[in-house]
Amino acid sequence: MSAQRDTDGRIYRYRLHGLAFKGEGVHGAAATWIVTAPVARAVAVLERCQPADEPYLFAHPLKSANHQRHHVAGRVRTSATTIKDITALAKWINSYCAVHSRVDAIPEDKGRLPRLTPRQFRRTLAWFIAHRPGGTIAGALQYRHQRIQMFEGYAGTSDSGFRDEVEAEEAFARGQFLAEMGADDDRPALTGPAGAEAEARLAEFARHTVFDGQVVTDEARLRRIVARHDTHVYPGTFITCVYNPDRALCRSREASAGQPVMADCQPQACRNTALASANRQALADHLARLEDTLAAGDRLAPYVRHRLEEQHRATAAFLTRHTPEIAE
Repeated sequence: MSAQRDTDGRIYRYRLHGLAFKGEGVHGAAATWIVTAPVARAVAVLERCQPADEPYLFAHPLKSANHQRHHVAGRVRTSATTIKDITALAKWINSYCAVHSRVDAIPEDKGRLPRLTPRQFRRTLAWFIAHRPGGTIAGALQYRHQRIQMFEGYAGTSDSGFRDEVEAEEAFARGQFLAEMGADDDRPALTGPAGAEAEARLAEFARHTVFDGQVVTDEARLRRIVARHDTHVYPGTFITCVYNPDRALCRSREASAGQPVMADCQPQACRNTALASANRQALADHLARLEDTLAAGDRLAPYVRHRLEEQHRATAAFLTRHTPEIAE
């Protein structure tokens, strides 16, 4: 495990180094995963459970008979033993909750604990990435999203298959969100350079997803509709991207025209930008945070203060231009 730090010494990225065996020989191939802080802490705990010279993260406990085996297959936890470990942990959690009258036990499924397997975790992670607050353009003003960072490592390769799972879940989550927007006749209209086009695309999408004022509830059917009638509208925290590759500032000539390049989003200059009411509120909150930071002027380096002041002026002007006037 290694950590990358900024000029102030703050960690902004964790890298997990190891070997990938899918599609490789028995010796594997060097691979790097970009992970979050909770994963880094979990790895540190596992490392402390083993001697310093132990090369395997999921080796059997030091004093167990399995630990003494010479073959790797016998020295590390297998999928089967991992399933047993997860089940044992779930039972311990529920027993602890029962003894201490806690209500946050793991819920049962048809009278028994659900059977969890390691294979489910990747799909679960893909679901949470796709359904996180803010959607695919979340944090556009920060430019470097956690999703993008994860795909810089092995998880982003075609061999891992993880990118495909995340993108499929993102498309479905986006479709659900846009279908609900299209069904809401009382919501404020989208503003911004692409506001009118966003409304037109939402209306067309609603023709396929909304019936009698209700969004299609059958998941399989909605997935088919989303795949067939993609609006190419990407809702996010600060902006809603109404993607048109010919106008996109995020797309280089070599890049695919299929979707926006989120790492290179230029929301205040791009004509693909639209603003929903939630986007306008997020920008207003961002301005308030900038003002709080600038108020601590003595603690800011001159260059940093200048850049923050520039960002504040540009964001305030952008928000003013695209906030509808309230009728008296």
